[in-house]
Amino acid sequence: MARVTMRTSTTRRLLSLQLMLIVLLFSLPSESLVAQSFGERRVHVGLKLFRTLVAADTASAAKLDANGRLPVHLVYADNARDAREYALELAADMDSVRGAEVRIEVVSLADLLSGGGIRPAAIFVTQPLDDRELARLVGYAIRQHAILFSPFEGDVEKGVLGGISVEATIRPLINMRTLRASELAIKSFYLRVAKRYGDGEN
Repeated sequence: MARVTMRTSTTRRLLSLQLMLIVLLFSLPSESLVAQSFGERRVHVGLKLFRTLVAADTASAAKLDANGRLPVHLVYADNARDAREYALELAADMDSVRGAEVRIEVVSLADLLSGGGIRPAAIFVTQPLDDRELARLVGYAIRQHAILFSPFEGDVEKGVLGGISVEATIRPLINMRTLRASELAIKSFYLRVAKRYGDGEN
């Protein structure tokens, strides 16, 4: 588990900084992403976009734990080591969201789906899952009204809420059907810059 506590910023400043991050990511040539290993580079870029998506959830204040922290989970199937490394990377830049401290935890897919009182506000997939595992996770996230993000190719088309679109530039990818089913309220600035799947734009 990784935790960070620092001074919080105003919501306006946070969202402005997050939007600037997205714009900067647009300047990355897609070739630099494709040229590296399938998973590794996508995960690092995905962590940046995941932070902006979590910050764009206008209902995050209703998802805090008993200690007033926002629970964010990195989920893995069988590779806990990489998931822990990604959690440290995420914690280095994600200390708070909309004025609330973020609680970052690593959890196995089996433990997450078993319940056990785990109530994530947002979930990041750290390794490719098979179709059955992914379908179960998508259903779980929708029922929990939780953000679900996967950096891996094809997962958004299979129902994951957020991911990466790699074309001429890198941009966020959002499954609009899942967004509606999850009843999430995402800031319009994120949706404006994202490629939308399942909304007549794919």
